[in-house]
Amino acid sequence: MKSRRNYYRVLHIQPDAPFEIIRASYRTLMKELRQHPDLGGEHWNAKVLNEAYEVLSDPFQRGVYDIKLYEYYTKEPFSSKEPEKTPIIRVFCPFCKRPLARKASPNETCYTCSCPLESSDDEELEQKCRRSVVRIKKFGKIRFYSYWPQKGDDADIIDLSPKGMRFLSKKGLPNNIVIKVSGALLKAIAKVVECHRRKINGTIFYSVGVQFQTVTFAISSGSFVSASA
Repeated sequence: MKSRRNYYRVLHIQPDAPFEIIRASYRTLMKELRQHPDLGGEHWNAKVLNEAYEVLSDPFQRGVYDIKLYEYYTKEPFSSKEPEKTPIIRVFCPFCKRPLARKASPNETCYTCSCPLESSDDEELEQKCRRSVVRIKKFGKIRFYSYWPQKGDDADIIDLSPKGMRFLSKKGLPNNIVIKVSGALLKAIAKVVECHRRKINGTIFYSVGVQFQTVTFAISSGSFVSASA
């Protein structure tokens, strides 16, 4: 591999994404999010984006890359010597895109980013969280990460439900990006579904709404239930 960076994470796509999604994400990052040097982006970032697109847009190169990526993360040899025409990675961390050798078990976390890999079923999660959600509405601190590794950004919870949450941040996030959320109340992988700019006492903030993809709730001073997810 030209770089040890995870090209799927670089382009903000899933390892099973079709070519159309790869191309659309690359163009969005380069033009709309202004990563291209001609639009003010940094040369190094554009170089990595170009490397990622060059590899993942070519079926043969992608097959070779997937095998190397799989072996690097799982520390296991891939059974076939010939690169496949379709992506070989079928199980992976939804956030950092680390390939997994098997489907995750309950309460299992990613070795790379420590995100929860599985959630409880909707009915169980709804039942365990219903009363406690009201108690923590508009309270709680979190830290969110838009890529890994990263120092992360602080935010305040606006409201929370078993399916998702809203938080107030000084940093805006684009829709559909997958983020890691970590705090005393929960750990989660979530997809941004809305982001609205707000002005509070003369300071610009962003109200960010996310939908959980995986979530683990923790006990917090008796005011939150224990709901392993």
